[in-house]
Amino acid sequence: MNSESFYDDSLNEIPANEKRATSLRDRKAEKRSLLETRLSMISLTAMALFLLLAALFLLVFPRSEKSQIEKRELAKFPSFSLESYFSGAFTSGVTTFYDDTVPYRDNFKNLSNEIKNVFGMKLFSASGSANVSSKGDDEDAENTESSATPVPTSTGNILEGVASRNMALPAASAADEPYQRDYTAEENGSLEWVNNLLMVNWDGHWRCMEPFGGGSGSDYVDALNELQSLVSQNVTIWSMPAPTSSAIYTPKNAIDYVADQGKCFDEIAAKLNPGIRSVNVVDVMRKHTEENIYCRTDHHWQPRGAYYAARTFAEAADVPFTDISSYTSGYNEGFVGTMYGFSQDSRLLNDPEDFVYYVPSAKYQAYYYDSSFNYQFSDDLFAEVDVANSYLMFMGGDSWVVKVDTEVKNGRKLLVVKDSFGNAEIPYYTSSFEQIYVVDVREFHRNLVNFIGTTGVTDVLFTMSAYSVVGDNASNITNLIHQDADSTIVDEHPTGNTASSTPAPDNTTSDNSASSDPDVHDDDPQA
Repeated sequence: MNSESFYDDSLNEIPANEKRATSLRDRKAEKRSLLETRLSMISLTAMALFLLLAALFLLVFPRSEKSQIEKRELAKFPSFSLESYFSGAFTSGVTTFYDDTVPYRDNFKNLSNEIKNVFGMKLFSASGSANVSSKGDDEDAENTESSATPVPTSTGNILEGVASRNMALPAASAADEPYQRDYTAEENGSLEWVNNLLMVNWDGHWRCMEPFGGGSGSDYVDALNELQSLVSQNVTIWSMPAPTSSAIYTPKNAIDYVADQGKCFDEIAAKLNPGIRSVNVVDVMRKHTEENIYCRTDHHWQPRGAYYAARTFAEAADVPFTDISSYTSGYNEGFVGTMYGFSQDSRLLNDPEDFVYYVPSAKYQAYYYDSSFNYQFSDDLFAEVDVANSYLMFMGGDSWVVKVDTEVKNGRKLLVVKDSFGNAEIPYYTSSFEQIYVVDVREFHRNLVNFIGTTGVTDVLFTMSAYSVVGDNASNITNLIHQDADSTIVDEHPTGNTASSTPAPDNTTSDNSASSDPDVHDDDPQA
């Protein structure tokens, strides 16, 4: 071997220790790759097993039919027809059914609340001082809200078994009413955050509220502007968003965490086309804060709050309106509503309220249709429900299309497009419009433009909660405008304003009469 060859071979030779290191790295890399492969297989197997068990759970276990927490009947499996299949209504209904009727729905909802309660951050200390810098924004109540559908029954004795009370109420005109107590200007040390909801004790009674987070309302604005361009110029479109209780009862030490609903409604009104009439009732509600205008344990307003909204709209629409003092009043004692279901806070359960409602003396007849405007039965505007479902007494909930004939002869026909907040307004319009139609923005399956033209409606009132106006429910207005556009709408029960009498039950008390019973409750606004 020559010297040149020796040096070439020595340069190419890898030292033994480097060979051992390389071999060790290769073995470690191989082991790591094998381990990762095994972990991936285990993960995929676990995921597949989980999905299989979830599928079996959803398919085998009985589906929920009613939610005690949300106080409503859950979605029903839709009936099949070729028309509903090709229109997409059937498949949409199937999706809604499976989404809404998860087995043990309430149990999972309670578990979710418990988890949020354990890991959630409280916005306020016991003294009421803020300890975070973000706004609360919870849309669960209105976005999950849907009506139960008890069939309204004859309610000549709707108030049977329910105590009544005498109430002194303000005069009809809202123009010069003074402001009552301004809760938003007062600090409250009891304020705390429970399951993304505001809990506060005012004057010895607990109140639970959704902290409104605001929104542009662009879907709402676009839909109303489009609808105006498609209907007759003789039709007036009205916008009257319904404020929630946080607009009224949020204390000063939480006001920075709750969006101003009045300002939000004004900004939305400014973006509506000329000719669309806007009615902002936030200021009106603030004039009646010491009265029983909002539920403490439920996300709805009390019927008395709906009265003030309806009165304000009637004044703006220049139609007659009957003062509430001529109505027959009754109350359901011991009502605990949806906010207990959402918060699961026992303080609400142990502090029930009275649900006070009013039966009009005006004569009318209500006709009930399904969501596709097929006639079902005739009745009045109140359904018999238990105390826990008190708010569902108005037309039996949201799933019905309702037509109301009255004795008013002014040629005005009102269509109310609403969510559940609008339900409580309807009885107050029986002295204002010749005919009233009511459809729910989430439930109606016919074309809204065709419906307005077919029924001869002169006024269309959109009255939905603040959450619906800025949330998903507003986007459904566009669906109402475009769905089922080619079909012909036929009223299977045409009527000619054959209103019937709705006498007050014997166990109710007209508001303008005195009660000699010393045990009759006062109208405590916080009861």
